[in-house]
Amino acid sequence: MTQMNRQSTCFAAQVRNIPAGAANPTVTSRPCAQQVQVFTNGLPSCPERTIAVCVDDFGLNTGVNAAALHLSEMRRVSALSAMTQAPAWEDGAARARRLDNRRIDVGLHFNLTQSFRGAPALGSVQTLIAATHLRLLPKRHVREALLRQLDAFEEEMFRAPAHVDSHEHVHHLPVIRDVVLDVLLRRYGSALPWVRVSAAPATSLAGSFRSADERKAWLIDRLVGAEHFRRRARSLGFGANRRLLGAYGFDATETGYGSLLRRWLRQARSGDLLMCHPGSSAAGDVISRGRCVEFAVWSDPHLPLLLRELGIRIAPMSVLRAATA
Repeated sequence: MTQMNRQSTCFAAQVRNIPAGAANPTVTSRPCAQQVQVFTNGLPSCPERTIAVCVDDFGLNTGVNAAALHLSEMRRVSALSAMTQAPAWEDGAARARRLDNRRIDVGLHFNLTQSFRGAPALGSVQTLIAATHLRLLPKRHVREALLRQLDAFEEEMFRAPAHVDSHEHVHHLPVIRDVVLDVLLRRYGSALPWVRVSAAPATSLAGSFRSADERKAWLIDRLVGAEHFRRRARSLGFGANRRLLGAYGFDATETGYGSLLRRWLRQARSGDLLMCHPGSSAAGDVISRGRCVEFAVWSDPHLPLLLRELGIRIAPMSVLRAATA
């Protein structure tokens, strides 16, 4: 077993045993330590900026739930995005209800591409890209799926979602985006949730990619139509994040992910959203190794020093949108 695998196994065991309300956790690895540099006169090396950090896939399994709730209590993240068809949703929601909604946005991670018991997927993301651009996907199927998932969210959280995004960014696609925005307008009226815009940073759009994660960010932006979705959502009165950070191949080591995180934080502008996927090892979860790595980095005790050095403050997007409205 490699050192990386031993560390990930250790963190997988740790995240499964996080008690509710735990504080000041013991972390045995410090992947952010080498990312922290000495700053002059105690001042940050970059202008101060405020961003939101969102844990995706909440409800998928107990390991994802435990990691997300633990990082929420540590104030490392400011949003949770929930899959309300997933097997651990009800258990996770019971704990998420106790979070301070002034510090944590809990929203819907609209899912059309992953099957759960009693909730088959409409298709893979590749299938939906083709079907929506050819206008072959019936709007009725999308609307019914969205209404069921919104109902499930409200039944467990006793409130509307603070935001709506989607698994694999499919809410940006033609047909699907029209249904999503229409349903949210009709359902929530003047109290609209904010919506995620998966727009890549300018460096990822320049065409001269330095890395695979920049290529992935570009593909997400262009294939699903992030800018078109932003314009349409804005014209209807929806708030949204500025850009999306955090896209990569879920294949990094702790050191590698720490380096990616430093780069994303240096790129960040106020109003950006950084997505993450922490969790633990779980059968059937194809990115469980990446989840262990992300949890290790986001729970690292050196992370607050890195945030301070780079001038980053983490806050809920709902608070950011209200401040700039």
